[in-house]
Amino acid sequence: MASVSDTIQQKRRLDLMRMGLAFFALVLLGRLFYLQVIKHASYARQASNEHTRKDALPATRGELFVHDGSGGISPIALNQTLNVLSADPRFVKDQPATAQKLAAITGGSAAAYEKSMASATEYAKLADRIPNDQAAKIKALGLTGIWLVAQDYRTYPEGSLAAQTLGFVNADGTGQYGIEQYLNPELTGTPGQLSGKTDTNGVPIYTSGNIDKQPIDGKSYVLTIDRNVQAEVEQALADRVKAVNAKSGSAVVLDPNTGAVIAMATYPTFDPNHYANVSNYGVFLNQVVDGQFEPGSGLKVFTMAAGLDQGKVTPDTTYNDPHCYTIDTRQVCDAATDLPGPNRSMTVVLRDSLNTGVMFVLRSLGGDPNKFTLAGKKTLYDYFTNHFGFGTSTGIEQANEVPGIVNLPSNAAGNDVNYANMSFGQGIDVTMIQMVAAMGAIANGGKLWQPHLVDAVMNDDGTQSRIAPKLEKDHVISAAADAQLNQMLQVVAKHGSGYIADAMNPNYSIAGKTGTAQIPKSDGTGYIDGANIGSFIGYAPATNPKFVLMVRINEPDVTGYAETTTVPLFGQICTWLFNYYGIAPTGQIK
Repeated sequence: MASVSDTIQQKRRLDLMRMGLAFFALVLLGRLFYLQVIKHASYARQASNEHTRKDALPATRGELFVHDGSGGISPIALNQTLNVLSADPRFVKDQPATAQKLAAITGGSAAAYEKSMASATEYAKLADRIPNDQAAKIKALGLTGIWLVAQDYRTYPEGSLAAQTLGFVNADGTGQYGIEQYLNPELTGTPGQLSGKTDTNGVPIYTSGNIDKQPIDGKSYVLTIDRNVQAEVEQALADRVKAVNAKSGSAVVLDPNTGAVIAMATYPTFDPNHYANVSNYGVFLNQVVDGQFEPGSGLKVFTMAAGLDQGKVTPDTTYNDPHCYTIDTRQVCDAATDLPGPNRSMTVVLRDSLNTGVMFVLRSLGGDPNKFTLAGKKTLYDYFTNHFGFGTSTGIEQANEVPGIVNLPSNAAGNDVNYANMSFGQGIDVTMIQMVAAMGAIANGGKLWQPHLVDAVMNDDGTQSRIAPKLEKDHVISAAADAQLNQMLQVVAKHGSGYIADAMNPNYSIAGKTGTAQIPKSDGTGYIDGANIGSFIGYAPATNPKFVLMVRINEPDVTGYAETTTVPLFGQICTWLFNYYGIAPTGQIK
């Protein structure tokens, strides 16, 4: 029989056990309360994150179209839907085996796939541009942690057509060069946000309920380019560059009544579908807008325009040609084949491309035809820059446009020599797009239109919202001066350096001017021996201009000036344009 003391001790032990169990229960209840109540939100987020991944929902890139010549439009930059192959390594059970299976379908590197998965925590992009047939085979495997997302990629159905004007879209979806870069923000649009809830295999569940923010697709545009004119100009340009064994060449066709660019080409060219295969990145550049150069005698048109507009000369004003002027101890001369002579008219100055003749105009602008003055240089500078737009980017929808260089007038040593050279197109840098815009103002009677490539915005319903041309300056020169210059430029085409183009189109009036310019050395110490740039800029028909055309051939490997290296190309394109537009014969001046 237990003693009283033993009974008391047993009771104490039971009480202690009850107290311990009660304390343990309280601790457990407290822990559960902490986890289920206090930390509920945190653990709910953690649990959700196991099956949720925030992904960008890409917007559809805007597309580009050109005119097809029959009143419709034709696509020139479209989107092709392919697939991005991705993985969530947390759910990939056997990464080496999975990588092997994927590579067997895509032709990619199994080692690269495995490395990407091994180095990622939640998301690994394995490959892009997966064709739809390969995507179907991958989906059929039912691999855990592997999924595909459809994505648009840029494709150019016309291949190399207008390549430098368009540019291309790189692997990251960013526009590079040309209009793709210039309008990249507008074309790209705004991406949306996908919450990307996943199933137990880590594959995103794509439903409308998972979209946090809808994407805003990019704008689509209709360009001013005429597909047929572009193709013809490119072919003619390529043939001529090869015929004279030149390094490169460019051409541009402009509507003088709106500033719309109808064609713009540079050769050599490339296929933007395969831009990654290009080794010479120089072919990405659009020489029409980013290749500033000394234009040579083509600029005499605008020096003469200033003299005519200021009333300092007329087409019949004469001067005695000394062959050379001595300026600051330096001799600035006509071409070596030109002989001195008395009573040379301003029309003859343009016809025979006399350097001393436009220097005479520059002197006359200052009020004294016997010397250079600061006033004369300021007037010429004003016409070059404020009237005709040289020295300032035009704002055409192209990446990397350069403004050119027009030196300021001053009385500093060497400035008279520089301006004497500028009057006939040396010592000044311009671009072809500036030249055709300025010549367009001569062609249309005095209106300087901003050259442009975008004709309209495509609306969601397929209609177009036209973009109005921008008039930069009215009355660039007076109507009287313009009419005089028109006649003088027809004489150049008929009896001067443009005679080949005129002979190729005997029933049409053409106005224009050649330019043969030396090429400066990169160190600024002079010009490269034997190297030149030949150009011809003009418009037709001269009596009612429908187009302005400039062609340029860089460093032809044949003897002769622009009249033999470049003018035939101008004449060939004119012949085609007369036929294409159905322009009736206009006759020619005598």
